[in-house]
Amino acid sequence: MGRVPRDTFSWELLRRDLGGSFTARARGLLASEFDLLNPGGQKFGRLLLRGLSAAKFQSGDYSAAFETAGRRYRMVADGEEVLTAGLRGRSINELEISCDEQIYEARINLFRNLALVSYPGDERAVRLSGGLTGRSYEVFLAAEDGCALPVAVFLLWRIVEHRRRAYRMGSPTEGGAM
Repeated sequence: MGRVPRDTFSWELLRRDLGGSFTARARGLLASEFDLLNPGGQKFGRLLLRGLSAAKFQSGDYSAAFETAGRRYRMVADGEEVLTAGLRGRSINELEISCDEQIYEARINLFRNLALVSYPGDERAVRLSGGLTGRSYEVFLAAEDGCALPVAVFLLWRIVEHRRRAYRMGSPTEGGAM
């Protein structure tokens, strides 16, 4: 993975370099780390899961942390909010995500290992689909959306976290607020 100085990291430039898609592959048997690979198979980042409700995205020297507070979630880098999300209604499978004043609606289907993100009006921004075992994921992003990549990384964390919680505790709603 190339070293990218923190002050030159850009979600927008990284999204353009990816050409609208990337793959996430688990490292090790416990799937607590995922390598994020560009379409050519080169690593551009990592998703590190720490426990059932903490994670970090790293790309070169840049890192962003995921924070959970009850039914609200944030991605934070260098003290600045990258995005926020909250549950829609009572369902743990529906989220409203906000990034750069853009609102997204996300639906997670744990059984199918699938997450879809749309703009209001149903135009798709992100599609994330995983294999049966949850050890690899394919992600497709809207071509011109500057927030599609951080939203996709956030959703990768959420779907992996839900599946880990379900397998470890028997239900994705046990053991704490989602």
